[in-house]
Amino acid sequence: MNIERRYGNEAAERQLGFCQCVRAGNLVFISGAVSWDENFEPLHKGDMAAQIDQIYQNLSGALKQFDLTFDDVVKETGFTTDMDSTLGALAARAKYYASGLLPAATWVEVSRLANPDLLLEIELIACTNK
Repeated sequence: MNIERRYGNEAAERQLGFCQCVRAGNLVFISGAVSWDENFEPLHKGDMAAQIDQIYQNLSGALKQFDLTFDDVVKETGFTTDMDSTLGALAARAKYYASGLLPAATWVEVSRLANPDLLLEIELIACTNK
């Protein structure tokens, strides 16, 4: 099986010990995305809807590296520090799955993410025939 790795910010990802996207066969695994900038500074502190939108923008860019869209996502896993706030802000997610092709999904509440100002982290698995 051919494995292909693509980095968003290679130096930083190597420093932290991960790769943003790994394609193995027809599956693409996208590491958990959060709402932070290239210097790992959190964006949209305290604003769940804005963090959700930022995360999905980041995930969209990761999918595009393999010519994929959210229609190709087969599994989504979300980790949140506040489930009630996340559920209340999921309208920000809906536009990314506007076609109605929804993935299998799991959402889990956790006590903390990599930075205390991060409210949510989302990882994806997509499938491609390309």
